[in-house]
Amino acid sequence: MKHNISCALVRDLAPLYAEKLISGESREEIEAHLETCESCREYYHRLTENMEEEQMEIIRQEAVEIDYMKRIHAYQKTNAVLGGIVSFLLGALLPVGILGFSVFINQNGLSDYHWARLQLVWPLVILRMFLSGVVVCLIYCGVNRMLRKKSL
Repeated sequence: MKHNISCALVRDLAPLYAEKLISGESREEIEAHLETCESCREYYHRLTENMEEEQMEIIRQEAVEIDYMKRIHAYQKTNAVLGGIVSFLLGALLPVGILGFSVFINQNGLSDYHWARLQLVWPLVILRMFLSGVVVCLIYCGVNRMLRKKSL
């Protein structure tokens, strides 16, 4: 088999050869030329070293991007949990605020009748506080989820 491939052609095909994107016959020709030509062999080694450095840089950049995305995801989770807790507490305090507002309107404070009634129904007030906290928390979580899906 005659191997008379030029150095210019080998240098043009070297990137394809390094990525194994050429046919078997061309590969054999290039390998035979690289065995006999020192300058092309050095060029090929420099080329593959540069390709390896570029690949390592790409891998490093991808790792940084993945780390950044993980931090953003953790930040979003933390904000969602804290927002849920705050919305629950605000929702739970809503009935107390309404009761306090009615006391301020009355301006005489709680009468004995209202105080006795409050003492009897305090479990219902606690239940109402809990339920309103859950409702407000669910509304917050639903809106938060919709906004996150919309931003993706």
